[in-house]
Amino acid sequence: MDCPNCVLPRLDLSRLAARLREGANLMVGQPDYETYLAHRAKFHPDEIPMNPTEFFRNRENRRFGGGVETGGFRCC
Repeated sequence: MDCPNCVLPRLDLSRLAARLREGANLMVGQPDYETYLAHRAKFHPDEIPMNPTEFFRNRENRRFGGGVETGGFRCC
């Protein structure tokens, strides 16, 4: 419902919260899982996507170098 006193639409707090959470996750290196799934479905439909736990661990390892292939922890 629009505000009767102005032309601004009513603020959708749940949508705003979701966008703020998405932005905060991107700032700390955690892309959105739903965006990942949409990308996989569009560009790699024949491959099985990671589950949420695998996705989170993959992003953490890519950011902090915790995987075996990188030789251990790194911050930056």
